[in-house]
Amino acid sequence: MTNKPAARSSQRRPSPAPSARAQPRRNLPLLLLQVRAAIVGRFRHVLKKTGLTEQQFRILRALHVRGTLEPRELCAICHISSPSLSGVLARMEGMGLVQRERHPDDQRRQHVSLSPRANQMFADVSEDMEAVYQELEAALGPAFVDQMYAMCDTVLDVLKTSEGPLTAEDDAV
Repeated sequence: MTNKPAARSSQRRPSPAPSARAQPRRNLPLLLLQVRAAIVGRFRHVLKKTGLTEQQFRILRALHVRGTLEPRELCAICHISSPSLSGVLARMEGMGLVQRERHPDDQRRQHVSLSPRANQMFADVSEDMEAVYQELEAALGPAFVDQMYAMCDTVLDVLKTSEGPLTAEDDAV
């Protein structure tokens, strides 16, 4: 009886093609929108107290946290398109909430800052906002909320593109 040598690794059969998924993948973009809606919904009563739209409040919060910004920075931070931002800022300026000033060295650039009225508006709802955050932590647990922040930061870091911030068209997926 002759012993046959073991089959060489180069003669292995190719792995079978992965089988089709039994279930289609869950719709991650839709799921994230649903989570966003559930969280933002918890803040609706705070928005109503201010009389601001969600976009206006995002701008108010960004300027409160970061101070004076240029419109392009607000677009990126608040995920508002430049044409929309122009109209929103004009309305907010008309309401006495923001101040726009030309850059002293480059008249094409603007600086946007909060007015004293807007700072007071933000202060007036700060306790309400903190109460919502505390309710979220009570419902989900502080550790889970911290994990959500960490996961969101990781996703944003990993999926950042060299093409800049996501646009409204990217939200349609």
